[in-house]
Amino acid sequence: MIEIKDSIYRGREDFVYRIAAGELSFITSIFPLGGKAGTETKVSLGGWNLTTNTLTPSFGDAEAGVHQLSVRKDDRVSNLAPFAVDTLPECLEKESNNQQENAQPVPVPVIINGRINKSGDSDVFSFEGRGGNEIVAEVYARRLNSPLDSVLRLTDASGRQLAANDDREDKGAGLTTHHADSYLRFTLPADGTYYVHLADAQNKGGTEYSYRLRISPPRPDFELRIVPSSINVRGGATMPLTVYALRKDGFVGDIALALRDAPAGVTLSGGWVPADQEKVRVTLTVPPTPTQDPLSLSLEGRATIDAREIVHPVVPAEDMMQAFFYRHLVPARELRVAISARGMTKVPVKIVSETPVKIPAGGTARIQLAGPPYMLTGKVQLELGEPPEGITIEKVEPARQGAVILLRSDPAKARPGLKGNLIINAFPVAVPAPGKEKVQASRPRVPLTVLPAIPFEIYNL
Repeated sequence: MIEIKDSIYRGREDFVYRIAAGELSFITSIFPLGGKAGTETKVSLGGWNLTTNTLTPSFGDAEAGVHQLSVRKDDRVSNLAPFAVDTLPECLEKESNNQQENAQPVPVPVIINGRINKSGDSDVFSFEGRGGNEIVAEVYARRLNSPLDSVLRLTDASGRQLAANDDREDKGAGLTTHHADSYLRFTLPADGTYYVHLADAQNKGGTEYSYRLRISPPRPDFELRIVPSSINVRGGATMPLTVYALRKDGFVGDIALALRDAPAGVTLSGGWVPADQEKVRVTLTVPPTPTQDPLSLSLEGRATIDAREIVHPVVPAEDMMQAFFYRHLVPARELRVAISARGMTKVPVKIVSETPVKIPAGGTARIQLAGPPYMLTGKVQLELGEPPEGITIEKVEPARQGAVILLRSDPAKARPGLKGNLIINAFPVAVPAPGKEKVQASRPRVPLTVLPAIPFEIYNL
């Protein structure tokens, strides 16, 4: 008998599932959980109905990241097991190293592949550090399908605890429902020997409780996600999307966004993630040409880190909720855009003013628009969508071939240095028939169009 249910007893028509049953190959664990790029790593497999107990994957010139292993039985392929590839030197954990007194010395930087072998086990590693240098210790276990619920501690030679961490959320981990991997970033106070202690927070262990422990100086970097991964838009219209910056090891700089090999007429506005920000809303404008099949678009992000230009793809994703609270950015294969002929806009709205728009703290700034005739008639109302606190539209004035928006900033809320994108919606101004005012007010408001995203910056007068 097989029973399946939702873990919190929910149910809806979209809670669908598939069950594959039979003498199928199924990988339950691997060791090690990863290897160094450009090398071959012998991997031991645990599981059911496996045709082999070892694999020796070689990813050659594969980029650092998470790849997938599988085994084949007859004409069927097993489930996929994640295998991490990195560029740092690697080593294996060596027992017995469960106390500070018998800690395993390791060089830095390094990735240690190990196991919490049994209940109550802990692994301790020592390294030499210099005062004033930052050190990062990061566990990859649950994100690689290990059941380990790690907890990390950093101590000095006297055993005094300097830092500790149990769980750290990784927004790039897709559908990981329990963020149980640990992360420490700490500035060493003096030259000397330091110790990293790794254990299971629930005092569990076993052969499947594997981990990869990175000990290294910070490696500033980033990943990018764009939500949603599929949109339907009228020809000639503009659509807002949200870009998430998943910043790593203290990287705080600007990230420039751009379309890559985009079809003619497709433009991105607001193409940046300002420094210190984790998300920004951008807009995509499409040509007034309906498509029979959806377009597939690609974006990339560029940033300068330690005098080097770093380029990463912007991964399409869906923003999903778990148990009414946790949110997950679940990667999709591609960003798909369907352009329809219904309600097509032949004359799109354009931002004429130079961007980013400079708004003085406590003052105003003007934005010149060029657009279709209805922008001049007073039949639309322009409103900021999800604006930063302290920025408002003071008024909109008709102008030749368009309109002028006057923005105002509140100096108590919009402080100098604030940057981002402004998204402006254009709503129809409808005059309800007598007696229909309540009906009109209860209807959801749908914008006629969205203006291209407007980058802005608040500065001191």
